[in-house]
Amino acid sequence: MSTKAQTAVLLSLLMLSSGCMGLFGESTDEPETIDCVVQPNHPDCIEDQITADDCRLDQIFTGTQCRQMEKPDDLSYGLTNVSLVVGEEMQALTPSFTGDGPQFWVINPSLPFGITFDRDNGVISGSPIDTSNQIRYTIVGSNAVGSTNVWINLEVIVRPPSSATYQESTLTCELANPCGIAAPTLEGGIPDAWSIEPMLPNGLSLFADGSISGTPTQLGDSNHTVSVSNQGGSIETTIRIIILHEAPMGLGYGGNSLHLSIGDEVQVIPSTTGGEIVSWSVEPSLPDGLNLMQTDGSIRGSPTEVQSLTVHRITASNTGGSISVDVLISVADIAVVNLVYTPWEHDLRIGEQISVTPTYSGGTPDSWQINPDLPTGFVFDSTNGTISGTASEVQSSWQTWKIWSNNTGGSTSTVFKIRVTSMAPDLISWEFNEYTLASNDSAFIQVTNNGPEIDSWEIEPDLPDGLSILNNGSIAGTPTHNTDWIEYTIWANNTGGSVGLLLWIVVHDLRADQEELLRGMGETNWGGWPSPILPIGEWAFPIGFTQEGYGSTIPVISGSHVGRGKMLGYGHESWVDGAGEAETEFSLRAVEWVCGENADVGLAYGAGFDDFEDELQAEGHTVHLSVTPADLSGIDCLLDEFWNGHDDQDNQNLIDFMLEGGGLIMGGHAWYWSYSNSDVAHNYPGNKIAKTTGLFISHAWGYNDVDLSDIPHELARPHAAIEAIRADRIDNQTLSTDDAAIADATLSVCTGVVTLDFHGFWAPLRETVNATGWTVIEYGTLWQNIGHNMGEDSVADTLLRVEAALTQGLPANELPAHPSHVEFPGEVSSNATRILQTVSIDGNQSGLPSNFGYAGARAHVRMTTGLYAAPGEVVTVTLPNHTVDSGAYILVGAHSDNLWSKDQLHRHPQIVRWWYIDEATMEVGNAFGGPIYIAIEPGSTLGDFEVTISNVVKAPMFVLGETGDFEWLYYESEHPAPWAELISNNFIMTVPSHEIRDLTNPTELMEWWDVALEMEHELYGYLPWPRVERAVFDAQISAGWMHSGYPFMAHDLSVAGVVNVSYMSENGDWGMFHELGHNHQWMPSTLPGTTETGCNFASVYLMEDLVGVDGHGAVDPAQRASRMRSYFDDGSNIANWSVWIALDTYLIIKEEWGWGPITDALSVYYTLPAAEIPTTGDEEFNAWVLHLSNATGYNLAPYHSAWGFPLTQNTHDSLVHLPIWVDDPLRGEYFTYHAILRNLGVNTTTSSTAAFSWETYDNGTNTSLTIYYGLTDMGNQSWIWGNSAGLGDSGVGWFNYEITGLSSNTTYYARVKASNEDGDTWFGPISWTTTGN
Repeated sequence: MSTKAQTAVLLSLLMLSSGCMGLFGESTDEPETIDCVVQPNHPDCIEDQITADDCRLDQIFTGTQCRQMEKPDDLSYGLTNVSLVVGEEMQALTPSFTGDGPQFWVINPSLPFGITFDRDNGVISGSPIDTSNQIRYTIVGSNAVGSTNVWINLEVIVRPPSSATYQESTLTCELANPCGIAAPTLEGGIPDAWSIEPMLPNGLSLFADGSISGTPTQLGDSNHTVSVSNQGGSIETTIRIIILHEAPMGLGYGGNSLHLSIGDEVQVIPSTTGGEIVSWSVEPSLPDGLNLMQTDGSIRGSPTEVQSLTVHRITASNTGGSISVDVLISVADIAVVNLVYTPWEHDLRIGEQISVTPTYSGGTPDSWQINPDLPTGFVFDSTNGTISGTASEVQSSWQTWKIWSNNTGGSTSTVFKIRVTSMAPDLISWEFNEYTLASNDSAFIQVTNNGPEIDSWEIEPDLPDGLSILNNGSIAGTPTHNTDWIEYTIWANNTGGSVGLLLWIVVHDLRADQEELLRGMGETNWGGWPSPILPIGEWAFPIGFTQEGYGSTIPVISGSHVGRGKMLGYGHESWVDGAGEAETEFSLRAVEWVCGENADVGLAYGAGFDDFEDELQAEGHTVHLSVTPADLSGIDCLLDEFWNGHDDQDNQNLIDFMLEGGGLIMGGHAWYWSYSNSDVAHNYPGNKIAKTTGLFISHAWGYNDVDLSDIPHELARPHAAIEAIRADRIDNQTLSTDDAAIADATLSVCTGVVTLDFHGFWAPLRETVNATGWTVIEYGTLWQNIGHNMGEDSVADTLLRVEAALTQGLPANELPAHPSHVEFPGEVSSNATRILQTVSIDGNQSGLPSNFGYAGARAHVRMTTGLYAAPGEVVTVTLPNHTVDSGAYILVGAHSDNLWSKDQLHRHPQIVRWWYIDEATMEVGNAFGGPIYIAIEPGSTLGDFEVTISNVVKAPMFVLGETGDFEWLYYESEHPAPWAELISNNFIMTVPSHEIRDLTNPTELMEWWDVALEMEHELYGYLPWPRVERAVFDAQISAGWMHSGYPFMAHDLSVAGVVNVSYMSENGDWGMFHELGHNHQWMPSTLPGTTETGCNFASVYLMEDLVGVDGHGAVDPAQRASRMRSYFDDGSNIANWSVWIALDTYLIIKEEWGWGPITDALSVYYTLPAAEIPTTGDEEFNAWVLHLSNATGYNLAPYHSAWGFPLTQNTHDSLVHLPIWVDDPLRGEYFTYHAILRNLGVNTTTSSTAAFSWETYDNGTNTSLTIYYGLTDMGNQSWIWGNSAGLGDSGVGWFNYEITGLSSNTTYYARVKASNEDGDTWFGPISWTTTGN
């Protein structure tokens, strides 16, 4: 159909083809009027019509026009979780959205069978035909300009049965008769399985429809639970089943009447009808001697007692019922005969008891009589004739009593005789036979007397002053001074006699012991570095202290009372026999204290103390050489080593020896032992007797100057400190601030090393913690003034150490959930799913060479599991057998910095727990909770292996190349653990989960960090780098804002930046690069003063080349120039060369040649032969200049000499083959270099001339050259030379100068002076001889 537009075009063309007026020329006719009703198809009557076909794919037809299509958005089905039932039509899910409707619909994955997805409108409908677990389905609706998506979780379940009801709740059956109950009425889904618990009685069965029937073969009354189930679930109903006998019908005993006499033999069998009888009973009971037999209901026996005619109702029963019959029975009596008491004469002591019942024959007595009355304390039982009681009054002569026994058959009598005399003392005891008392402490030794009353008590020898024996035999008082062990005899006396009892008592005065040992002593200095000797026992005490290697004051000489013996321990074996005069004096005094005067002293075999023999003999002792613990007879004491080869029997012999009164002196250190051994508390030889001796050897170390001039403070004794701490917190006996600090200092050196099985040490401390509650430390960031202030309450500090010992030492099944975990590291929800998971571990870990000294090079390599242990919960870990005792650990917790050195704590100081793998299946845990790692010892080749871990929660974990961003965002990031890990090929970050749950681009982030670490590895040149570096972010770290190591530690305030790739790309993180740079510093190439310099290579490199900024004000050109000006103006003193000024030295090299030569020079060190590794500071300076010069191809010795490097002539000589870097920016600006000339000489001569030549190796700074020559070498004094000539300004290269005006056949000497503003430098001399005319 033509349109108006087409018609207009046609008319225009016709007009143009025939001139201005068209084909017809001028016309005066009126225009034709068209009636569109009459001519609807006339071209003027046809209007343009826009239809849907005129719209583009990205347009929408509105009915009149095409408009721009809008992107669909906000897609929703109104819910996110859908649960459907198999076979039931679901309510169709219709999508809603904003914008224009989607034209295409896609769902992934496919819906369960029976459910359809309408790809035209997105409607989900249908009736599922099979079950399906919950699956997340993603629906995408799109049109030509965009798409929108949404997910729903959909599961298909079977409708479970809802109820099952039997017609009756009880099924009653008769034994051996058929019975049953119909199937129950069901509601809900159709069951596919029936079960019953417990099993039905024998003979009954549960059928497939739930009915029960059969013929029971056993009696019973039982309740049963019937379970009805299908895939959708199950329900239960109950039924009671009772199985009874057929009831009995008839019962008779003949005439039902029995008239008997005592002694008659009786057997009467009843007749019965009906069901089986299972039990018989009679009421009242049959006369004594007659029995109702349960087997057949017969009455059998011989009556033994009189009974008047009595009705006895006998009942026969079974489970179905019972029947009864009355039987009349009478029994006639017989007389009593042969009445006698055995014995009938009793010779008693006061307090003795008797109970004698007479024997007789014949009939049974009806009554008893006695005459006269029995004495006080005795009673006569008139029902059976028994005489009983306790002798309480003396009755020295015999007395006789007559006793009658009566019944209806008559009476008979007998006699009974008693005499009572006093009882000698007996049954006296004390709880122990040895008592150890403390002087000036009240004491009470309770006696127990279960014997006769004591009239008086005596004791010999006399008790120690302050003690006395009480009227009841107990000992009480307050002893005033110490004593040796004394055996006391205590006499108990009464009119019956006396008894002597033995008791050992000693009074210890530990302060007196200290005074005895330290009297007149002063400062001493011993050989060898000692270990602490911790006096942890109740009767142990410190004697001498020194400074520990890390600052604490430690006891290195301690003593102890052990049973009846004594022991003294030295922190080093060489101290046992003294050192200098003062030290030997103390050693001899120690021998006298331990062994006694003029003692038999044994010197242990192989201990090396034989040279002490002369000194000991001079003191009056008898010395026995080569004594072993196997034979300690004949000696009073033994001098031995702590670090010994004693076996268990040897140690027991030593313990027994001391307990029985022997003495022991031992010396030895454990710090060196601990370098190659573990568990000092149990494996160090000297500690195998420590639980008895109370002297514990720590693996710490101290110095050998020991102050013996002062008596140690009472609270320097751990036992006293513990009691004071306990009294402060439990008994409200408040310690002063100073005393509390002393107690804390005393215990602080113990709690970290004494293990929890030393119960005497730990029991009161644990009691105190349990009474006061665990310490909750408020979380705070680095800048906040909150938390636990160390030193503010020293008692609280001590208890914090106790908590640390408990959380670090308790087995997993005893660990509490420490309440402070809520503050840090965080909670795990109680409803978070605990799972069992198997993870793969790479057990081949070389670690780093130890020369990477700031990297924690030999630290165990942590292998991430992605799992988290909830606080205080037991986690079970199963490992392959070859990992047991391989040096590997299970680490629970990431925040491994120890914070005991901090003044203020923002979290508990120790919150990780290391578990050594010593079994294939282990229970582990952490009171604070934490990520779980398998920690592999460097150098291990365990291969890939699998570990199964149970009762854990999952932690958010992103692994570059394995975890996609979509998977991370919608699944991994939502795991419940409070800490997450982001992992790339080169770097792992452990961060709070809440910081990364909304992270949308983890791939981009970790690719950026991967590149950063690759750049660091490449910069320092150790390739391939054998370890994935770790960064752990913490509430508080042990040092600084960040610090290097494995893992590298940083404050959690940094997290927001380092997980933001946009921020890092624009700003970088100088500190992160700096600390990771520390991990790359090789010790021999780290010059003195450059610990904080070499790491900044990484910071500068990454900030400039990765981020594109300077990154630190210190590298600003103006700051550098100012800093260098100050350094050189001060004379370039190498002692001041560190950090930033040292960095300037390297940066100038970098700016000339790039980082390549620095990398090359660093790389040389990694393969240096041992003989070439520098060991001193000067050697390190010289080695670096050699390697860097070779890397650049230039002699950099003058450059580094300008900085003050102490270079040797050998270094200068080793580099003469290289050109000197004469364009370095120091020249003339900061430092004036002297010229270096070489190869001076005269090439040719004539009778009057000489051709002088030289090489300028270094032209120096603004240097001019002058040659001085003459007939004599005048040295370096220019003013006395006869001739000179200027050679001009210095330049690098070979030069010539002709000397003229010389005499023939004459020898000349010359020197060259190089002059600049810094002075003159002379070269030469040389000489030559002119030729003849």
